Amino acid sequence: MLVEPFISDIYEAAIVPEKWQGVLDRLAELADAEGTLLFAAGPGVPRWVSSAAIEHVVVEWTRSKWFLDNPRGKRLVPLNEPRFLTDFDALTIEEIEASAYYTELLRPRGLGWCVGTSIRSPSGDTLVFSIEKANMKGPVPREVAARLDELRPHLARAALLSARLGLDRAATTVATLEMIGLPAAAVTDSGKVVAVNAGLSHQGSGIEVAANDMIRLASPAAQEMLMQAIARNSASARSLGRSIPVGATKRAPPSVVHVLPLRGAGLDIFSGAISIVFVTPVVPNSSFAPELLGALFDLSPAEARIASQLTDGSSIEEIAISTGLSHNTIRSQLKSVFSKTGVQRQAELVSLLGETINLPG
Repeated sequence: MLVEPFISDIYEAAIVPEKWQGVLDRLAELADAEGTLLFAAGPGVPRWVSSAAIEHVVVEWTRSKWFLDNPRGKRLVPLNEPRFLTDFDALTIEEIEASAYYTELLRPRGLGWCVGTSIRSPSGDTLVFSIEKANMKGPVPREVAARLDELRPHLARAALLSARLGLDRAATTVATLEMIGLPAAAVTDSGKVVAVNAGLSHQGSGIEVAANDMIRLASPAAQEMLMQAIARNSASARSLGRSIPVGATKRAPPSVVHVLPLRGAGLDIFSGAISIVFVTPVVPNSSFAPELLGALFDLSPAEARIASQLTDGSSIEEIAISTGLSHNTIRSQLKSVFSKTGVQRQAELVSLLGETINLPG
């Protein structure tokens, strides 16, 4: 096979992410396969790129029950051997024939055999190249895997370089936010910081990078909401992010921590970053303006008005009279407010908002 030109293409893809798809197509061609998938193995929102020919199958796989529960992921990926492996390196033909992953997902879509390799990245992810071959063509011969082994060191170095550059892109993103005055960090699905700007590192930001590079808020309640928001970004491609109130401390005024999910081109396969966390200050005000509450908790205008009236001391009866809404409507909106603010009772809501907005002393 023409190794030298292809190796150049591999290293070009390390610098230009858009080139990876061409590399994946070429790998599939070398294995007489239908396409190649490159993905970050593990829980959370799927991060992957594939040959166009198998993209529809990959999408179905990521949405299926087999995404995190399949024999290849359980048996092949953990081997972590520095070579290309086939199905038969971890599974017997009897196990394959008995597996619904093969018989119900892959074979009905024309696939069924693979040859692949796993690479550990600096972000802690396992990057997997999986070359998918048509079931009708039969298993991938061992000699094909051996020929692919010649390319593995280059694929590994290119993937690791892409990971390094992915981290640099995350750093550029948070540096750009700092230019407009926003302390920010890029974090993984576990809350580990992969890039942070000086504004967030400053003690007065109300948020810090703690042990093991984990992002942390001083308030346990706010920290719980932060981790829930990051986990929601990881678990669902439909997450819209969240804004979290952070009360004033002796070192920092009250602020709002925003958790923004990275999606599409912003969701880097290699760096592991899945959310941007940034901080905006709260300007103290003697009243609980609905606009401020809406910004703090992602409340709708109607929900924000109800929350504002409650914190000003109004009862549900008084709110009903002033707004012309029924008690059921108000209770329904209040239930949504509770959900978004992480409380369960009206008294807890008033207490939370008081701690969030009021400066100490």
